[in-house]
Order: sequence, then structure tokens, then C-alpha cells
Amino acid sequence: MKGSSTQYGRIAQLFHWLSMLLIVGLAIGGTIMTRIDSTAQQTQMYQMHVTVGLVVLLLTVARVIWIFVDKRPAPPAEMKAAQKTAFAANHLLLYLVIILMVVSGVSMLLLSGVGLSPAGVTPAAIENVPPRTVHDVVSKLFMLLFVMHLAGVIMYQVREGDTFGRMGIRWFAKS
Repeated sequence: MKGSSTQYGRIAQLFHWLSMLLIVGLAIGGTIMTRIDSTAQQTQMYQMHVTVGLVVLLLTVARVIWIFVDKRPAPPAEMKAAQKTAFAANHLLLYLVIILMVVSGVSMLLLSGVGLSPAGVTPAAIENVPPRTVHDVVSKLFMLLFVMHLAGVIMYQVREGDTFGRMGIRWFAKS
């Protein structure tokens, strides 16, 4: 369940992969929902987006708490100093951007008067709320950081390390 000096624990892995799936789903759904015509389907997508966003809020809080509870493996010894710096910076920025996304999303709901209930969310209700611009810009930054993270993981996995094995995906683990 807990991590070791070489591998993330099962709970950290679960937090990571569940966060990844939910946040990527939010990014895809958010992109689609803002581009379709104003319909009942769009309203449903906004409400689902808020619901999943609130789950991500809870998951992120739990994940940050878990960072202080569980032992995290050190970066692989064979990793170059520049790679370690990029690794740490990307992870820190991803956490900050996720938190900014959640804060701007919750701020939109509160400032629009909708409150934290997803049922009251409509595209029109949050259309002109100032945090919406922050949410939009930060979502683009998240996508950039996510692609950089994924590219770095894949490059390191192929060239040198066992990144996927450390995160619980044994199919790609190096022997």
C-alpha cells in the first residue's frame, strides 16, 4: 500500500491514475461543452463537468495530504540533473495548475450565485463571471504541462528508466 525508495505505493498510484483519468476527461469534456450549441445537452455537460470537478477537488486534497503521509521514491539515480529539475518543476506546476483550475471553477460557481450544487449550473449562469477567463487560460496551461509530462515520461521510459513500473504499470516494467 505504501511507497518504497523505488516505487510509488498503491494508494499514490490510485490517486495518480484516477486524477489523470478524471482531469483528462474534464479537459476533453470542457473543450466540447464550450463549443457545442446551447442546448440541454450542453447544460448536462456543464453540470457533469462541475460534478467531476468537485470530485477532483476532493481527490486533490486527499492526494496532497497523502504526499505527507506516504514515502515517495526519489527520482531514479540514473536521471540527469536537468531531468530531475524538469521532473520536479513539471510536477509542482501540474499541482499548482490543478489547484488553480479548481479554485477558479469554484469561484465561478460562487460568484455566479449558483453555489456548489451542480444542478443549478447553466452555460448562461457562468458566462460572464470573471474567474471564467482564468479557468480558460489555466486549462490551456494544464494541457501544455500534461503533454510535457507525458512526453517526458515516455522519453525516459524508452531511453533509460522504468517510469511506468514505478507507477504500477507492470506491462512496461524493465527487467
